[in-house]
Amino acid sequence: MRKLHINILFLGLAASVFSACDNRISETDEKYLQVIGEYEQTTPDGGYRLVLSYNGPVSTRNNFQYWADSLQKVMPEMVKTNDNIYINYMPEQMGKTISDNMYQVGVSYNLIVKDSATYNSISKDLLTRQIPFSLNMTGSFIGPEKKEAMQQEMMQKAIANAKAKLDFLKGDSAKTYEIIAIEELDSNQPFGPEYYDYNRRMVVRVKVKARLNQ
Repeated sequence: MRKLHINILFLGLAASVFSACDNRISETDEKYLQVIGEYEQTTPDGGYRLVLSYNGPVSTRNNFQYWADSLQKVMPEMVKTNDNIYINYMPEQMGKTISDNMYQVGVSYNLIVKDSATYNSISKDLLTRQIPFSLNMTGSFIGPEKKEAMQQEMMQKAIANAKAKLDFLKGDSAKTYEIIAIEELDSNQPFGPEYYDYNRRMVVRVKVKARLNQ
């Protein structure tokens, strides 16, 4: 019986210790607030990423290549990413002699244009040349200097959004707080960069931790 009494007393003391620890942790946590601030906006007008491709017979390849080379002289950032020759050989043609008109060519370039006017100029020029081609817009482009300035401005607005959340969460208007940490978060979550690029959206998210003043 005495042993049982001692065990109960020990459990009671342990519970008191753990309870005190929980209270201290809770009191410590109550001194801090952590929020996520964000700011999102439409991507401003700028340049575009394009993929220019030729898929057609060998006989007209030189016409396309000559035009592409001339365009590359005025747009040096234009880069060839693919160039191959293949035979368009159907199953029913097995056993037949290969002729020149069976050879096909695939050529692709990546390029960046500064605005829609440049894009329209390229497409109109191609349409007059009777060359099989495709011109695909794969996303928007903003120059490095302009992009950096925009990111800094959006960061400030995201922090302002975080401060508004902190002002709400601290409750008493007389209370004050001190920001002790700011961390930039991955802005492409949860949809991925392709979603924001395609929908012409830009977003900045920051995690802000603040300590409540007594």
